[in-house]
Amino acid sequence: MSYSIVVRNEAVYGGLVVPRVRPSFKVSTGDLVEFLRERLRERDDADPAQPIYSVYVPDPAGNYNVVVGYDYPSPAEVPVGDVLIHVPKAVYARFIPNGDYRDPVEDLWAQVDDAVASADIARAYREEIEIWRSATDVELLIAILI
Repeated sequence: MSYSIVVRNEAVYGGLVVPRVRPSFKVSTGDLVEFLRERLRERDDADPAQPIYSVYVPDPAGNYNVVVGYDYPSPAEVPVGDVLIHVPKAVYARFIPNGDYRDPVEDLWAQVDDAVASADIARAYREEIEIWRSATDVELLIAILI
């Protein structure tokens, strides 16, 4: 397991949503989330070089919703009809695949499970962010308590 501690500034994300999920590689690589990524890539103004984010957002009942979309400079830039979320500045454990699993996303989430189980990190159970540059270039940010 390898991770680094990073501070990420506040950000605005906009995109399509899947309600009531549990953050995991099964959701991230599931058919519905992949379908949403493809819909975003097919948009007329989509930049193929721009990363797609999967932002897991907790609700007051303890459930998560995942917003699959892009990082925008301001709320005004988010396309009409997309879900908009604001993620405040926070401290994250940043995970990158280390090659223990064939699937890089499964690798990331397994590292998170190991880091939590060994008490290396304490999850804040706030926003958790996957950054997809390609199917094999993915990183995962887990909000942590410091």
